Amino acid sequence: MRLKLTLSGFLLCFSVSGFAQSAADCAALTNFTLAGYQVEVTSARWFDDRSLPGGFNGPGMELPPHCHVEGMIDRRIGVNDVEYGIGFALNLPDNWNGRFLFQGGGGLNGTVGEPLGAQAAGGRAALLQGFAVVSNDTGHQAKGPFDSSFFEDQEATLNFYYKANPKVTEVAKLLVSDYYGQDIAYSYFVGCSTGGREGMLMTQRYPSYFDGVVSGAPAMRTSVSNIGIRWVGVQLNQAAPRDAQGLPVAGPMLDESERRLVIDSLKARCDGLDGAQDGLLFNPQACDFDPRQIACGIGGSTDNCLAPAKAEAIHMAMQGPTDSRGFQVYPGFAYDPGIDDPGFLGGILNSANNPPEGPGSTGVLEFDIDSAVLASTRPDLIMGESTSVMMSSFADQGGKQILYHGAADPWFSVNETIRYYEEMAQFNGGLETVKDWSRFFHVPGMGHCQGGEETLDSFDMLSAIVDWVENDTAPDRITATGRSMPDTSRPLCAWPAYPHYDGSGDINSAANYSCKEVE
Repeated sequence: MRLKLTLSGFLLCFSVSGFAQSAADCAALTNFTLAGYQVEVTSARWFDDRSLPGGFNGPGMELPPHCHVEGMIDRRIGVNDVEYGIGFALNLPDNWNGRFLFQGGGGLNGTVGEPLGAQAAGGRAALLQGFAVVSNDTGHQAKGPFDSSFFEDQEATLNFYYKANPKVTEVAKLLVSDYYGQDIAYSYFVGCSTGGREGMLMTQRYPSYFDGVVSGAPAMRTSVSNIGIRWVGVQLNQAAPRDAQGLPVAGPMLDESERRLVIDSLKARCDGLDGAQDGLLFNPQACDFDPRQIACGIGGSTDNCLAPAKAEAIHMAMQGPTDSRGFQVYPGFAYDPGIDDPGFLGGILNSANNPPEGPGSTGVLEFDIDSAVLASTRPDLIMGESTSVMMSSFADQGGKQILYHGAADPWFSVNETIRYYEEMAQFNGGLETVKDWSRFFHVPGMGHCQGGEETLDSFDMLSAIVDWVENDTAPDRITATGRSMPDTSRPLCAWPAYPHYDGSGDINSAANYSCKEVE
C-alpha cells in the first residue's frame, strides 16, 4: 500500500507541475549512448505544436508540445546486401504523466508508425493524456504493404517475431528516464492484430517489462489461421457459380438477397438472447443458428429459403477446418451479423476473395488439410506464436492483461481468442483465479480491430488497464460506442458474462444493461 500511495503522489506531482523541457533538452538526446547497445538517435526535434492529417485509421490530431525522437538499433547489412536495423520513434510530451506506453505494430510491420497510443484509447490517444509513447518497425524497412522479403534474413525474422520489441523497450525506457530525469512509474503495452500478438508475447516471454498489456484481435498463430481462412474459401466455393471451365467464379457465393436472408434469419434466432433486438449479438454462447435451418427442400434459393448446397457450404465454412482424424485445426468463425459487412476487408460472406486471404482461395475446390497442417508446424513459422499459457511470473509480479476481439473479424476468429483465454485460465488455476489479472471482452459486429457496418467499436481499454494496474479496480464492464450506431452505447462485459437489457429505460443506453452470467 505504501508503494501505491507513493507512486500516486508521484503521478500527481507530474500532472500538476509538468516538466517544461526545452528544445535544447530535446536536441541533446542525439548524444544518447548506451553501453552494450548499438543505438543511434538520428533526430530529436522539439515541437510546440504539430498537426497530423486524418486518414484510414482515424481523424486528424493536434499534438501537445513534445520532443519527437527517431533512431535505429543494431544497424547492419544482411542477406542480399540489404540494410537492416530496428527503426523506432518516441514522443515525449511536455505534460508527461510518469507513464510509458509501447504502441504495437500491424501486419508484417516494416514501417515506424507515429507513436500516439490511439488504439483502444476511447478517442483520446495516450500521447494527448501525457504518456511517453514509442513505436518501431521490428527490424526491417518494408518496400510496400505486406512486404515479406525480410524473411530471407535470419536476424530480421527473429526481430519481427519477438526480439525487436524487448530491445526497443529497454532503449526507450532509458531515453524517457534520461530526458525527464525521473524513473517511469508505470509501463503499458497496447496493440491489435500483430500488435496484439506482440503484447501477448511480452506477457509470456518478458513478464517483467510491462505492468499492463492490452491485446486486441491477436495474430496468435498465423500459419494456422491462414488454414482457417483458406478453408472458408474452399467450402464456399463448393456452391459458388461456375465458369465455362467448371471452376468457381471469383466473388461472393451469395447474392444480395441470399445474404440478407441469412443475416435476417440469424438475427431472428439469436438477436434477442441478450434482451434487446438491436442487431448486436452479445450472447453468442446461447446462439444455435445453423444455416441448414433455412434450406429449401429442393432446388434453388427463394425469398424464404436458401439453396441446400449453399446452406451446407456456409455450415461447413463456419465450422472451421478439421484434419483427416477429425481434429479441429482452427476454431470456426462466429455467426455474427457482421459476416455480411461490405467494409474495407469485407465480412466472410461478402468478400471478393471468399474471404480476404487473397487470390489463393479463389477458384480452389480442394484443400489438403493434412499437408497444410504439417507445413504450418515448421519451426521458422511457429517461433513467433503467442500461444503459451504459462503466465505465473506475469501474474505474480502484479501484471494485468486485457484481451478483446471483434466477433465479425474475417482474418482471425474471435473463437480462437476465446479458446486461448479459456485454456490459459484452466492452466493457471481456473477462470475465477485468472480474472484477478486477465480479462477478455467480446465485441459484437466489429471487424478486424475496428470498423463494422453495425457495431460499437470505440472503447477505452487504456483507462481500464491503467485503473486496474494503479488502483486495483478490475474492469467488469467497459462502455462502448461507435460511429456506425450514433446515440447508442453498451457495456462490454468481462467474459463469459454478457450485457443483458434490464427491461426498462432507454434501450440504447449502456446504463440500462447489466452484465449477466451465462446460464
